[in-house]
Amino acid sequence: MFQNFSLRKIDWFTVLLSLAIIGFGIVALASVMSKPYDGTEASLSDYLSHFNQEYLKKHIVNIAVGMAALSVFLVVDYEYFKHLAWLMYAGIIGLLLMLFVFGAVRGGALGWFVFDSLERAIQPGELSKIAVIVMEAKIVSKAMDENGGLFRFTDVLKALAFTAIPFLIIVRQSDYGTAIVLLVITVAIFFAARIRWYYIVGAAGAAAVGLPLVYKFILTDTQRQRIDVFLDPSAVSSDARYHVERSQMAIGSGRLNGKGLFAEPTLSQLRYVPARHTDFIFSGITEAIGFIGSAVLIAAYFILVIRWIYIAMRARDNFGMLLVVGVVGLFTAHIFENIGMTMGIMPVTGIPLPFISYGGSNMLVNLIGVGIVLNVYMRRIHRTRLHPNG
Repeated sequence: MFQNFSLRKIDWFTVLLSLAIIGFGIVALASVMSKPYDGTEASLSDYLSHFNQEYLKKHIVNIAVGMAALSVFLVVDYEYFKHLAWLMYAGIIGLLLMLFVFGAVRGGALGWFVFDSLERAIQPGELSKIAVIVMEAKIVSKAMDENGGLFRFTDVLKALAFTAIPFLIIVRQSDYGTAIVLLVITVAIFFAARIRWYYIVGAAGAAAVGLPLVYKFILTDTQRQRIDVFLDPSAVSSDARYHVERSQMAIGSGRLNGKGLFAEPTLSQLRYVPARHTDFIFSGITEAIGFIGSAVLIAAYFILVIRWIYIAMRARDNFGMLLVVGVVGLFTAHIFENIGMTMGIMPVTGIPLPFISYGGSNMLVNLIGVGIVLNVYMRRIHRTRLHPNG
């Protein structure tokens, strides 16, 4: 279970870049959630008095818990994940179903177990992303080992079924953002498995027919309004444009260089931006560090994803390769959707920004994903990719 573990074989580039983004996230959260500064602060204690220490302490605890989980997913040989895949998957399905009885509604979605005594909440939908990655990697890699790719229709249907079950449950709970991420993860794994082009054409045709029906008959009025804001902002009410307009205002106020961290009062600090510490934290960040600073942050994410694609290509077996591809799909979906929705170029779906947004379940999943990537890279020289002809 623990064979081939060696810190000398760790991908320190991933470690350092991830820690840099996490560290910046702590600073950004502290700035965004602070009481407005008035320019009279002269000492460290003056600045600390403005901090929202409750959120900051909880965020650091979330990071610590995530680091512990990262360590577990790093130390255990990823080959052993195949044996745990069914247990992880069944456990997540059970938790998702339990939400219908014991779950709490937040932001219009039934997605949380709330523990008032601990002042904590757990979001099983977030954890389902890791379970789907592991299960899809197990199922699809088996097809690749036997046939060289995801070619047989029965294998495609089988793989789709393992995503469809949590997807439908989460849709029923009105958490469409998480459901979309599950689809992106699956699509990424399917492409890496060299799925046949006619399956892609068929899926595109089904989406073209199904999406308008989903919009018309399944989405709520609020959810339709979020899509309408994206498609034609002028055609919807000012209430429907509320989140996006305030986010764009904050981004625009940052201009080229930003107002600075812990400097003059920002719109985020003045609570002008909704969900300033979670879904719309990128707006507050851009307001503080400007276009140049936010471009550097986006570049850091891009470099990290490219590095992980390289690690996937270096994996010595299909299972390890697909595990990393699944993590790439997870992070890409979150980064693209979160930043896009704050700028008004993507619908508002409530997707947090990796490593930065406040939220324990999301931070836990992010760091587990890093642990999986590091695990595959560390053990890359001990695997042999299987082909149908040996």
